[in-house]
Amino acid sequence: MKIRKIKFSGITVILAVLLIAFLLVAGCTQNAATQTGTQTSATTPATTAPTGQATTATPTGDSDSPEYTVDASFEGSGNGGISTDLKGGIVRMLKVTQPKYEKASVVVTTGDAIYPFENELTKEAEKSIADAKNADESVADAKYIWTQAFYVPQDMKTNFKIETTGDWKIDIDVPLAINAVPPIGFRGAGDGSSSFFQINKGDYTVDVSVEDADKLSISLVSFDGKIYALDIPKVFSDSKEGTPGSVKIPLKIDESGNYLVNVACNGMWELNIAPASA
Repeated sequence: MKIRKIKFSGITVILAVLLIAFLLVAGCTQNAATQTGTQTSATTPATTAPTGQATTATPTGDSDSPEYTVDASFEGSGNGGISTDLKGGIVRMLKVTQPKYEKASVVVTTGDAIYPFENELTKEAEKSIADAKNADESVADAKYIWTQAFYVPQDMKTNFKIETTGDWKIDIDVPLAINAVPPIGFRGAGDGSSSFFQINKGDYTVDVSVEDADKLSISLVSFDGKIYALDIPKVFSDSKEGTPGSVKIPLKIDESGNYLVNVACNGMWELNIAPASA
């Protein structure tokens, strides 16, 4: 396996507008996530809260005094492992880009925290993506992208173990924060994470639909890295897994703040968050 470090800079936000771009940001088109919420002037932490310019992801000079970076990029091929010294106290977005869909897993280890991310589509979902690309020449060469968010609690070395076939590129960035509140919706195919958005204290309903899938998990991640897993009722049919399904999930927010959505699914999915009274 060959790995090449690409670049390291201050905070950057990458908006990939591709057929299967699973950076779920408001305002994107071409099957990226859509935002349906009301724009608001509610206080939203700026994506540039951590300041300074990181210049390298590896220790420089004295090995006991590493340079801690805000974001980083690597690329390689096949299985392998990489590590970088990440600045702590920040939620990160792991973005994996592949020339085409290939089953892939990335295990992130940062201190005592371990985040095992695996993106594996059902055969039906993989075919649906291939058919969509074949039907539209403008996206025929679009790369396959999936994302997941994780939290680095303090300045520390963070390790990434990659298992896949073919070429890949990994970007580690600070998620975008958008000025929006529910009702808001996102959609994707495979694993994906949204931007940060404001959710005020109160009761909400999360309306989820899936297709060509038999696995689904959803969690909210707060701006300070707390993870809230949603209790998902039965959504798949016993008679035929992978068929379309939908479910409504009650959600109670005890503290107003900025949250993003982490979705792990092996097929197509769409979710909408709205006040319970809506």
